[in-house]
Amino acid sequence: MMRRTHRHFSVFYTHLLLVILGGLLSGCSVLGLSPLNDIRSIGIEASADCNRNMPVAIDIVFISDERVAKLLADLSGPDWFGRKQELVMRYDKQIKVISAEVVPLSILSVLPLPENHSRAGNILMFANYLSVDGQFVAQLGQFRQLKILLQREGYRLIEMHQG
Repeated sequence: MMRRTHRHFSVFYTHLLLVILGGLLSGCSVLGLSPLNDIRSIGIEASADCNRNMPVAIDIVFISDERVAKLLADLSGPDWFGRKQELVMRYDKQIKVISAEVVPLSILSVLPLPENHSRAGNILMFANYLSVDGQFVAQLGQFRQLKILLQREGYRLIEMHQG
């Protein structure tokens, strides 16, 4: 009788483990591990006259804390870059940053995303443009396959669809 009960528990735990692993692999919300954003890829394309023929510093900030996200969303591009070192050190557990220096007439087809990037509830982009039009912070969490077009006075964000 004891052997039979042991077998039932073993089957139960094996089945439970398979359900949990299947949920994790499929991306559903088992144990609260569902992705908080859908971003899969980010590419950048710069026009010949982007930023008035000057390189553009771009930082994409993956934020896991809502309070930090609100604080950073109030910054402009020059504000972020002026305080970047301090902010990255202060919030090193809550943010991950990917940076690129983009020269005119160039293409970065795919930026490497940080490990566990899907766990960021907010994704912000800061650009260090000469023109005020290119200095506004952008929210990126709604994109899946993002292309950033750097232009003379500012940038455009485009959702790329696989066809």
